[in-house]
Amino acid sequence: MIALATVALEYANLTTSNNSHSNEDLMAEGGSHEFPGYIRTTSMVFCIFILGIGVIGNVMVPLVILKSRDMRNSTNIFLTNLSIADLMVLLVCTPTVLVEVNSKPETWVLGSEMCEYRIQ
Repeated sequence: MIALATVALEYANLTTSNNSHSNEDLMAEGGSHEFPGYIRTTSMVFCIFILGIGVIGNVMVPLVILKSRDMRNSTNIFLTNLSIADLMVLLVCTPTVLVEVNSKPETWVLGSEMCEYRIQ
């Protein structure tokens, strides 16, 4: 996901450096910096793939450790906690990235509950 963010950032820098208009000019003219279709499609495929594999793997770890009695030791309990934390990050951050890539620029569609910085 870091590579996709880097590609998107490079694309945004490339479009602003090759274009003689500033961001304010584009917004005044009704234009916007939306990601091209190939970046949106590629990021969606990678995010869904990572989400699917991550959820399967991070659900299997606690199941295996809790099912067999021999696997219950302090190291594996730590790995279970780590797996649950990773699962929570996957379930919150990956859909957020998918929504952000597919929404209009400079808009936040997830509400104030999912916004880290609130303007008061």
